[in-house]
Amino acid sequence: MAEIDWVRRIYSDGWHNAFTDFQQFKGRYYVCFRNGLSHVSPEGKAVVIASDDLAGWSRAGVPVNTPGDDRDPHMVATEDRLFVYAGSVTRPDPGLTGNDVVRVIRTHGVYTQDGETWSDPVKVYRDGFWLWGVGRGNDRFYGLAYGNVSTEGSRKPPELHLVQSTDGLDWELVSVVTKNGSEATFRITANGSMRVAIRGGDENRFTLATARPPYTDWSLQDFGEVIPSPFLVEVGGAEYVIGRQHVRGPGGPDDPGDPAVRDHIVDRRTSIWRVESGGIVHVLDLPSGGDTSYAGVVQQEDGSLLISYYSQHEVEIGEKHYLYPANIYMVRVRL
Repeated sequence: MAEIDWVRRIYSDGWHNAFTDFQQFKGRYYVCFRNGLSHVSPEGKAVVIASDDLAGWSRAGVPVNTPGDDRDPHMVATEDRLFVYAGSVTRPDPGLTGNDVVRVIRTHGVYTQDGETWSDPVKVYRDGFWLWGVGRGNDRFYGLAYGNVSTEGSRKPPELHLVQSTDGLDWELVSVVTKNGSEATFRITANGSMRVAIRGGDENRFTLATARPPYTDWSLQDFGEVIPSPFLVEVGGAEYVIGRQHVRGPGGPDDPGDPAVRDHIVDRRTSIWRVESGGIVHVLDLPSGGDTSYAGVVQQEDGSLLISYYSQHEVEIGEKHYLYPANIYMVRVRL
C-alpha cells in the first residue's frame, strides 16, 4: 500500500517557486527550480539549493539568469559534473502576453564541478526547442526536446525529439518521437528499451512511447486525459508516472452533459499513477493544491522515493492562482 513517510517545505520566499528537478551529486542533495514573481513573468531565473541531510537547505547558486524568462530547469549528474538546463523565453514585444504572442525559446546549459561555482550558460541544441527531461544511459546523455520553428500564425503542436550528447553540452538529434508532444521524461528498462512519458502537445492526451535501440522506431500508446510534467519511474517491477492531476468540477471528465461543466478544473494535485496495460490507475495524491507538480525524483536503496515538487496548498490564493506565491516541497513515498 502506498504511503507517505514525511513531507517538508524546503524553500519559501514569498515568490512563485516552481518546476523542480532533483539530483544527488558528490554526497549532497540538489534541487533546482524557477524563481519568479508569478507562473509566467520576465524575471524568472533558475535557482539551485543544496542539503546534506534533506532537512537544512541553502542556496547553491543561480546558474541560469538570462534577460529572458528562464524556466523548467532540469539536472543530470555524472561523477564529476552536475549539469543544469533551462529554457529561456523572450518575446519580441515584452508588452504583449498570452498564448498567441510570438515567443523565442533557447535552451541554456551550465555545469558545476564543486556544487558552488558554475560555468557560463551556453546554448544547447536548436533554437525553438526546449530541452526538457534529461538523464544518463548507455554511457551518454539523453534528453527530450520539444518545439518547432516558429512562424507567424502557426499553431501546430510541437514535435518531440530524442536527442543525445557525449559531453552534456553538444546535443544531436536521434529521432522524432512524435509530432504531438511537449514535456516528457524517459527511463531505460532492464532489456534496453526506452520508455517516454509525454504530455500531449495539443493538451488532450497523455502518451507513452516505446522503442528498442537505437531508439528510432517508436510505438505510441495514448492513455486519455493529459498529465502535465509526467515523470516516469520504476519501483519494485511496476511502472509509475508522477505529474499534475486536474481535479474536475461536478460530473467528472466522462459526464455526457454540458461541456462547460465537464471541463471545468476546480483544483490541481501532484499525483502518482501506476501504469498498466489497459490504462493508468491512481495511487496517491501528495499534499498539494493550486499551481503544483513538476516533480524531481531520487530513488533510495530501500526502494522509497524522495520527490521534490512545488505547490500552493499552504498559500492563500485567489482565482488567478498562478499570480500568487508557491513553495518547494520534499516528500518521501513508499509505493
